[in-house]
Amino acid sequence: MKFGHLCSEWKLHDSIQAKVFLETGFPKIVINQKFAQNKLSDLKSEKASKDAAIALWGQQNKIKILSLIKDTLKVNGNNVMFDALVADFSTIKSWKNYDIIYPLRDLSGAVEINLSDSYMIVDKNLKTLSPEYIKFEAKTDDKTKGLYINTSLKVYDSLNTNEELKGNFLLDLGAPNAIFVNRNLPEVERFVSKSDRLLLKDTTKFRPNPRTKLAIIMPDKFQIGNIYLTKNFVVAMKMFKSNKSSKYVGMIGNKFFANFNMIFDFKNSEIYMKPTSENVTIE
Repeated sequence: MKFGHLCSEWKLHDSIQAKVFLETGFPKIVINQKFAQNKLSDLKSEKASKDAAIALWGQQNKIKILSLIKDTLKVNGNNVMFDALVADFSTIKSWKNYDIIYPLRDLSGAVEINLSDSYMIVDKNLKTLSPEYIKFEAKTDDKTKGLYINTSLKVYDSLNTNEELKGNFLLDLGAPNAIFVNRNLPEVERFVSKSDRLLLKDTTKFRPNPRTKLAIIMPDKFQIGNIYLTKNFVVAMKMFKSNKSSKYVGMIGNKFFANFNMIFDFKNSEIYMKPTSENVTIE
């Protein structure tokens, strides 16, 4: 994990090093134009139509799709089918240092991720899981092919009183924060307003932007479903308006997942979690 994002280095065709940004909310593999031209020019490709474009998550403007690649690559010794788009994302801050954006659901089988120990296991055998794992039923977002859950977020003050937000939360391994809530939605705005006593008043560590209405909620603890987490915070801000973000009151990100051994079973829309941190309590 780098700067709160999930990334990896892969070896392609036994000799090509690729920096890979792993995502849960991308419907397609996206390859950076320069990397495709310099390293993968021998793959089967075709030119995209002149109007072809893709909206990458969190970006207001679409970027042009330059070509399409559909071929088999050897990835870390295994043959993997790539059905990918080629685009120039070198100017996008989150992705400019990566060669490939790769959807986790395209990896084989269930995927185990441990962010605190920096490892990932592909095609995990779910029949051998220990009883410490908690299973959650999720739903698949048809547009992004990511997973989300319908649940509630509660933020508690030191007197153990709470404010609650209910709705759909996207499970986003591309998000560095623990919890993000979407201030585009009126119910989220009401939640932030009611949580005023928990807002971070000292803004020396970040610059509030009137355009995004960034705010930091600093609870004594927060609760997602039956999971309690301490020593963390909730980021509230407006998002670029899009059909992708409007269905979500928020996102659950890597600072939350880092407290667990996570297993994502995209095929069956199921998640397994085993606490690995003393900051987690399950009720």
